[in-house]
Amino acid sequence: MMKNKKIRISIILITFLSLSNVFSGFINIFSEGLFTTYLYQTENAEFEFNTMPSKGRDIGMMERQFSHFKKKNGEYQDLKLFRTFKRNPVKFWNWYSYLTSETYQYEYHKKVDSKSGKGKFGI
Repeated sequence: MMKNKKIRISIILITFLSLSNVFSGFINIFSEGLFTTYLYQTENAEFEFNTMPSKGRDIGMMERQFSHFKKKNGEYQDLKLFRTFKRNPVKFWNWYSYLTSETYQYEYHKKVDSKSGKGKFGI
């Protein structure tokens, strides 16, 4: 009887977690808003970019802008982009995105206040 109860609870929990990740887009609209932005920047904020996927300002656009920035400024060829936002393990509905979305594939680095407007590609 106890084993049966554990199996049921496990199935319910797995189903709940799976469905929450399937519907994470809808959940995020209510928990974070429709126009969520994500800030990426280099280690010393020589370049920074705000993505807003709902408006078409995605990772691809950021990478193109970063490539253009490095072509224009030869001294910054070795720069690397970082995300300035952490994964939140409490938001279990985002676990799948944390593992698969290109939004989270960049290494985390604490946000640095920009000292100049150079390389600022944001909203």
